[in-house]
Amino acid sequence: MLRHVLAITSAAAFVATGCREHEVGRDGGVAPSIAPLQTRILYPSAPGSFVDLVASARHGVVGIRATAPVKSGPAAMYPGAPETLADVALGTGFLIESDGVFVLTTDHIAAAASELRVVIPGGAEVPAKLVGRDVRLDLALLSVDVPRLRGLPIGDSDDLQVGEWLVVLGNPFGDEVSATVGIVGATGREGAGSLVPGRAMGFRTFLQTDARIHRGNSGGPVLDTAGQVVGVAVATADRLDELSFAIPINRVKEVIGALRDHGAVTRGWLGVKVKPVTPELAATYGLKPEQGALVTELVAGSPAMRSTLRAGDVILKWGDRTVDHRSLPWLVAQAPVGKPVTVTVWRNRAEQVVPIVTEPMPK
Repeated sequence: MLRHVLAITSAAAFVATGCREHEVGRDGGVAPSIAPLQTRILYPSAPGSFVDLVASARHGVVGIRATAPVKSGPAAMYPGAPETLADVALGTGFLIESDGVFVLTTDHIAAAASELRVVIPGGAEVPAKLVGRDVRLDLALLSVDVPRLRGLPIGDSDDLQVGEWLVVLGNPFGDEVSATVGIVGATGREGAGSLVPGRAMGFRTFLQTDARIHRGNSGGPVLDTAGQVVGVAVATADRLDELSFAIPINRVKEVIGALRDHGAVTRGWLGVKVKPVTPELAATYGLKPEQGALVTELVAGSPAMRSTLRAGDVILKWGDRTVDHRSLPWLVAQAPVGKPVTVTVWRNRAEQVVPIVTEPMPK
């Protein structure tokens, strides 16, 4: 006897599929009393869904592949698959415009194979050239010789608020664009980046979300509800209880020109550790209003140690830019290496000017 599986669904689903009703037989089986399934009616986008958003962005999502099978790629994340399963799929990328249309993805994906190929919208697989890498930020920029590609619109990650919806897109196998959704758990704006050698971003400076990010959609775009890219998905692990992280798109904006034109990013290094200026600290220092970044430590052998900067100084301006503990790391990193910068500090209840020459950040 054929057994039928009774699925739990809503009345709206029956309308969409053209089903009328099922009768449950006396033996517990399901005796169909319906005509063959009719053509399913799809609506453009149900209220509260992300159907239109995904449809409008799928043209900019690409799959990244190797020319030979690679172990521990997206194919290995499926339940029951061995971790050593080999496949050509590496991950996801997306189209971005920067004096031309390029493919942006994560560096750990681009570094997984010596030759890369990109599955562009429509399913064609084309060779990709590695244009630039930023190991510290885990970004890679690729070029493909395909005309009339359109990049995705870029948003402003500094405008994000905790609780906003995010949509993460992926297409590692080149077959179908996948989507996961969640909210912004943390914006990363409150965590100051490190000014010492190492990765350009600590975990506190990433976007955090409960949208699922895994090996399949790593490197893909993270969109806000306006369909604009506000981050680049970075996989951490495939366990469901892991936090998901994304590189804020404003960090990408800062380096994409260097990746495109020079193939790498040279970051300036100051060599200090800073913390926020609280109202209590501002009162102690006689600083009104509370502002700037309090220097807590100078790194040995750093440009800061070779200047007249001191621990206890409050850095108010980097050049002509007002700073705090969050903006200072990124301004220093973007500063031209080897050129003097006038730094305004608060010391002994008065402003003082300290000349500083940044150096390349050690690897």
